[in-house]
Amino acid sequence: MYTISSSYSDQRLWVVKPSQLINFFWILLGIVLIQTGVFPLLAIVKVLDVYFWRYEFGERTLIERRGILSVTRTEFHYYRIKSIKVEEPLWMRIFDLANVRVMTSDPYQKEILLYAVPKGVALREALRKLTHNRRKEEGIREFDLYQL
Repeated sequence: MYTISSSYSDQRLWVVKPSQLINFFWILLGIVLIQTGVFPLLAIVKVLDVYFWRYEFGERTLIERRGILSVTRTEFHYYRIKSIKVEEPLWMRIFDLANVRVMTSDPYQKEILLYAVPKGVALREALRKLTHNRRKEEGIREFDLYQL
């Protein structure tokens, strides 16, 4: 049995889920081609994929959880975040959604895309504050080396 010391437990602050609007095309196609049976099933799988897809923001880490039957969790430490970019395509702006692209110094995954999340600018600010606070608490300074 595994135990976690209380000094490193990561309390979950909030959870953000992508919008089901990203499946609009699949749902529409499933309704139009309902007599075939294949496209409605594919639309249901797509809706379930987005339903179980979430971003969990803890005190120390950002965790992307995705999957229906086979679940993948990708963890990012806030102190590794280098920069945050908010992308708001026209169709997403209509519904107050945005893509938040987070660039990290993680050696395995250089960026994470928080896709179709509500209030992207507010989320960017919250991430920026969490990143600053984590670096300050851990005594970590950002230091970039460039090869010429």
